Amino acid sequence: MIVNMYVDHLMSPSPASAEEVWNATRVHSKLFSDAAQRIGLTPSEYKEFRNNLLAGKAIYLTLPRRVDAMSGARGGSVYAVKNAVMTKPIMGWRVALADGNVVYVPQICGNISLLRHAAIAQAPLRLASSPSRPGHQVTLNKHKPARYVKADTIEPETPVVMTPDAPAAPATVAQAIPSAEESKGASPFAFLLPAALGGLLAGTVHGAPSTSTPVCSLGSNSDFACKK
Repeated sequence: MIVNMYVDHLMSPSPASAEEVWNATRVHSKLFSDAAQRIGLTPSEYKEFRNNLLAGKAIYLTLPRRVDAMSGARGGSVYAVKNAVMTKPIMGWRVALADGNVVYVPQICGNISLLRHAAIAQAPLRLASSPSRPGHQVTLNKHKPARYVKADTIEPETPVVMTPDAPAAPATVAQAIPSAEESKGASPFAFLLPAALGGLLAGTVHGAPSTSTPVCSLGSNSDFACKK
């Protein structure tokens, strides 16, 4: 399933600055606090995120294509897409937290997102202080390796799109068939081609996988659709 975050946005219109994002967290406090909880932020992390927005510590850049969780809102319900993968490069703000987690805010929708330990993963390894005596070993200041996680506990990737345009409807077979007036004087074999094309298209459409329609509490699909 592809989730359309442009439709399931937290902010509309799109914010022009990090200050506007902060103001939205103030005006729509419950919406954003619920979203923060859904993506896995603790109350203290969410408070730090808001303080960093207000302090000018948000960096505007191209967001990473994958985040651990991205929030969305649909039909009054807030939800989170786990292991979300953006299908195209998206601009937005990066807000680093003291514990190494990073909150990302796509500009087009304002949906707060979380990438765990991103700051730690990107930090270069540094040598400790110089050895004071011969034979003293030099160690690296590196963090402990991540705890082993079972393969079956890893969330599957969920593609995320952020586009205001729904996919164009395919042309119908009827549009390819000429009218009776247009067909006068045409070869008797001219009707065989549209019929053959019609059968081919029908077979293709019949065999093509359909886009699944999710429950609205889980978001909308790329066709802007969801079911109650």
